[in-house]
Amino acid sequence: MGAGGAQKVAVLAAEHFQQVGYRVELITLLPDQEVLHVLPLGVNHIDLGASLHRAITQQSRWSRVLHRWLARLCVSVAGSSMVGRITPRIDADWIQRWMLWCCRGIVGPRADLLMAHWRDHPPRRVLSFLSKTNLVACLALWSKEAHLVVSERNDLRRDALPAEWRALRPLLFQRADVVTANAQGTLDSLRAITSLKHLMLLPNPLPRVAVGPSKVGQNYGFLTIARAVQQKGLDLLIEAFAVVLDGSESMDSWSLTLVGDGPERVGLEALAERCGVRHRVRFLGHCHDVHAELAAAAVFVLPSRKEGMPNALLEAMAAGLAVIVNDASPGPLEFVTHGQNGLVVPHDDAAALARAMLRLQTDPQLRIRLGLAAQDRLKSQDWPVLEPIWKAVLAME
Repeated sequence: MGAGGAQKVAVLAAEHFQQVGYRVELITLLPDQEVLHVLPLGVNHIDLGASLHRAITQQSRWSRVLHRWLARLCVSVAGSSMVGRITPRIDADWIQRWMLWCCRGIVGPRADLLMAHWRDHPPRRVLSFLSKTNLVACLALWSKEAHLVVSERNDLRRDALPAEWRALRPLLFQRADVVTANAQGTLDSLRAITSLKHLMLLPNPLPRVAVGPSKVGQNYGFLTIARAVQQKGLDLLIEAFAVVLDGSESMDSWSLTLVGDGPERVGLEALAERCGVRHRVRFLGHCHDVHAELAAAAVFVLPSRKEGMPNALLEAMAAGLAVIVNDASPGPLEFVTHGQNGLVVPHDDAAALARAMLRLQTDPQLRIRLGLAAQDRLKSQDWPVLEPIWKAVLAME
């Protein structure tokens, strides 16, 4: 299970509902995937990754390729016309069986593995995270009675899924009892691309971060928590930090800390070297517990080129950090209002980002004011507030 925000929300939800008396099972599907979150005691972790690897290697490559090719062709030609024509939870006619065969050709053996597991261990309710897994869960539970909730995490108008997966969404989402998003912008994007009626907002819960008001504004240093991938805009952050170092005479105690790992880390380290700031940039890699870094930082920066509702931003606000975000995606702007509880800059603009960073670096009173306002804004994300919403979505009431 990777280090992303969706995975963290899954772990937080599993921990919470296990603690209040529900039996919780956490299923992961990726082969050779290290578990990068501490799993809660009492939560049963089912790792189907090894079974998925065996299923893929045991199937003939040519058979797999042919099935996928035919499935892509059929879905591209007839997929949209099948919405409403095939219906979940009823006896399948030949058209429905044919369309589901096409779906399996695209999603691979994941759905079959989940079907087999849930046949032996039938769930009462299922919550699925992330776009591909959502479609797999819909297919696996197509003819079953479990209450299924799928959760989308990114603005689908900027969707990076392959075309054949996107074509499956309006078809397979018919099976979901509730389709959720963690940001209003993501929910709006779902309305724009589907005709689904059962859409609901499911806000992210937050872990408790013990940072008292006395520490707000007294620390030094910029922080971001993100995977080292192009989407996260860490190259812009390093370039902006180099400008800040050149433009401030009071930067002796300040550094930039990057928490997270990914395929672009080596390139980002090289960029920091070229910008002359490598000695002031800390590349920490993945951290199981980021609370110590949140407690030590002064400013959290979110330079992403695309986001849903980033947990790292919410945790930073809850910890009392002054935050800087950009206007690339609507999710962060649902929590950050420029000048009130953070700063908002134009996206893909390293110069504007540098100006905002320099402004906060040189104005401790502004950091204090924004940090305290950010903490106040995040009170709505505590479990006592969110639990009734989650229970309603998951049909626990």
